[in-house]
Amino acid sequence: MDNKKLALLLGMLCGDGCLVIRTKSKGGYKCYSTDFCNSNMDLITQFQNLFHELFEIKGNYYSDKRPNKKKIVYVFRSYSRDIFDKIAGWGFPVGLKKFKLRIPEIIWHMGREEKLLFLKGFSITDGSIKDSGHIVFHIASKRFLEDISNLIYELFGLRKPIKEYIQKEKYYSYQLILNKGGAQEVLSSHLNM
Repeated sequence: MDNKKLALLLGMLCGDGCLVIRTKSKGGYKCYSTDFCNSNMDLITQFQNLFHELFEIKGNYYSDKRPNKKKIVYVFRSYSRDIFDKIAGWGFPVGLKKFKLRIPEIIWHMGREEKLLFLKGFSITDGSIKDSGHIVFHIASKRFLEDISNLIYELFGLRKPIKEYIQKEKYYSYQLILNKGGAQEVLSSHLNM
């Protein structure tokens, strides 16, 4: 398995993906799916290609026009139980990931290039790239952002603080900023595809 492609795919999955178990109403049997959602069709295509190259399964995608939303969201989905179990075995949470998401254990055992690609995958899906060149991560999972902070320290020797925000007096979110130099190195990391 190509660890660079795997690292990028897992980073993207941490940003905009999930592992879902659905119970079908007809027959009550369970379906296990790997899902990736984004409003950018190029990212859906990139994820689908990585998925196919890594697991030799194409998966499908569809568009989902949600009420009260301006953008169309595209959803990639694969119903392979084997792949679902493999990704879950690497430490990716099943179901709602908000309070369970951590950097998958497999990433910590990879090299610098793979860790940069993981961070790139997360950045292009769930990061905000500012005009200043900084990348801002603003998410609901504090533990995952602490992992990202530790990864940034390992890669760049920089301790980045995490800021806490309260929205509507009850929803907590957390923010971390990767400076321009680190952001450029992450975004310029690439695969030979």
